Parts: sequence; structure tokens; C-alpha cells
Amino acid sequence: MKWRWPVGLGLCAFFITLMLHAPAAVMYGWSGGTADGSSPLRIYGMEGTVSQGRFAALTLNQRPLLGETHWHLKPAWLLLLRATADVETRGDTALHVRVSRAVFGKWQLSDLEGSTPAAALLGFVGLPGWPLTGQAQLALPVLQFDGNTPSTATGTIEVQNLAWTQTRELLMLGDFTATFSTDDRGILATLASGPGALELSGEARLDREQNYDLHLQLRPRPEATPPLRTLVQSLGQPDLQGWYHLRRQGRPSR
Repeated sequence: MKWRWPVGLGLCAFFITLMLHAPAAVMYGWSGGTADGSSPLRIYGMEGTVSQGRFAALTLNQRPLLGETHWHLKPAWLLLLRATADVETRGDTALHVRVSRAVFGKWQLSDLEGSTPAAALLGFVGLPGWPLTGQAQLALPVLQFDGNTPSTATGTIEVQNLAWTQTRELLMLGDFTATFSTDDRGILATLASGPGALELSGEARLDREQNYDLHLQLRPRPEATPPLRTLVQSLGQPDLQGWYHLRRQGRPSR
């Protein structure tokens, strides 16, 4: 009976090693990733092995999400029944993050740092098509998903040089920060403005049923241009402190 344990462990080690050195594109195909296109997430140009490789692009519902991306799997985590890999993206979206998932668990991103265009970030959270441009700096120690929707988040996102594009000339709005926390109701983002022509505060919430609730108050600063003042005034009447209020509710587009 004693010989069965070494043989069993040897076979497990053999099959794990075989899997780690299997072609990543073949494993992705077997997983159903290219079967019928029904998955909202699609990967293109995959090369390398399960243990270490790259892909050329990743899309969400046919919208570009990531460009060239490299991964390096951490085999030791497999002993805890958790697949863990360090991932690095290059191009307009440049990120470094540790991605992990337990057996039958949720996807979790740890120590995510990097930058991405503001438009790409809005598309990722399910709000594509907003006429905004700028660069977002991300520092998120924890980002957990329920399916394709974020369910837990902590950290900050700083957007620099945010501008409104739906005018003849760009309307420069300024710099803004979103600070994320998670409670029983879902993810809460507290929003605040930095330097710039637009003063802003408020919060956005994504609840457990994947509904979002955005409430902002904003007003132009003295240095705001006339076109920006006109844009803000289109929101309606200000309150007694000169704040204009913006409220949006709905479900992220997937």
C-alpha cells in the first residue's frame, strides 16, 4: 500500500508539468474560448504555453479592451488549488497586475497599477460612448469580479487632463480622483476634483444587482471658458451654492 502514495504524487506532478507546458492556444480552444463566440471575452493572437505566453488582443463584447499582454503563471499556487499569474500589458493601456482564481471561485486582481485612456476605462466598466478623453492612472490593491462585473474594489483612479470631446474644440475639464471602497451594498466610488476649470464632487455606486447610481454636483471655476460654462448650464438650474446636479441610473452595457 505504501508504494501507491509516491506513484500517485509522481503521476500528479507529471500531469501538472504536462499541463503547464501545453500550448496556450490549444488549451484556450478546449476551454470553449473559441467555440462559438458566445463568450463576451475573446482573446486573439495567443502564443506560448499555459505557464508563460502572450496574446495580441482581448475584447469585451467585441470592444477592444487590452492590447499586447504577457503572462507568467505561478505554479506554487496550484498546490492551494488557485491559479495565479503575473500579467503585464503594453500599448495605450499599460498595466501590471496579479490575476488569480480559486477552483469554483471568483476572478481577483491584486496590486493593479498602470495607466489607460479614460475612454477605455469607461468601456471596461460598461459605460462606453461617453464623449470624454484623458489619461487614467490606476492603483487598485483589490479588484474582484462576479462574472464580468466588478464586485469588490479598493484603491484609487486618478484621471488627468479630462476633456469633453463633443464640441468644436476640446473643453478641458481638469483632473479628478475616484476613491473606491466596498460595503454590503456594493462598490462605492467617492469622486473629487483636482486642478482644473471644473469643480466636482459626488459618488457613484455599483450595487450587488449590477445597477449603477451616479450622483454628481459640479460648477465651473472662475477660469472656466464660456463654452464650458454653457455646457454646465445645460444641466438645468443651479442650487443656492451654484452647484449643478447630475444624476444617472441604470445597468452597465455588456
